[in-house]
Amino acid sequence: MDDYSIIDLIAIFAKASAVTAMVALISIIFAFTIGLLSSIALFYKVPILKPIIHAYIEFFRNTPSIIQAYFIFYGLPKISMQFDSYTCSILVLSLLGGAYMSEAIYSGVKSISSNQLDLAKAMGLSKFNMIICLIIPQAISTSVAAINNNSIFLTKEVSAMKIILLPEIVYQAYAIISLRADLTLPVVALTVISYLALLLPMSYLFSLAERKIRYAEFGR
Repeated sequence: MDDYSIIDLIAIFAKASAVTAMVALISIIFAFTIGLLSSIALFYKVPILKPIIHAYIEFFRNTPSIIQAYFIFYGLPKISMQFDSYTCSILVLSLLGGAYMSEAIYSGVKSISSNQLDLAKAMGLSKFNMIICLIIPQAISTSVAAINNNSIFLTKEVSAMKIILLPEIVYQAYAIISLRADLTLPVVALTVISYLALLLPMSYLFSLAERKIRYAEFGR
């Protein structure tokens, strides 16, 4: 049976937290990109993409991420498509997060008034410039709270990737407790501390961004 000192436990959870943070950050960036592109495609009602995007959103919103990860990690190798646990985790979480980000950002896109769009057209802005200068900034400013919630959700959802042996926080907690049940209390405490250390700064930064955006728009 392995012997763990408190220093050993802290080192294990620090490394697991770094894995969780890396996978979460990359997944959030990809998910945001997917959500942004999907929202623009839905806003302009692109004929071919619209039904595909709706089907994609419904599929990933209504199936558990554990099943998605299990299928990709254990199922696809049967047809010679193999991913390591890191790549598979990022793929699953990016697609899952993209579905939620699409809805969040699209609600911001829809809030843009038709008067602003008409004015932009009257000023001679091209569709590309309208997207860059008008649609994206306003959509993000309107949906920043939802983006924050989705980012926190994705970070916590990394824990589901223990099913495919990703050495993140919960995976390490289970592994240690399975060997040393007497360490359950300190392990659970370190698990909670690890998540708080990741999520509290994220929540604070998004809240700060939201306050700055509100101040820029309303002066308060």
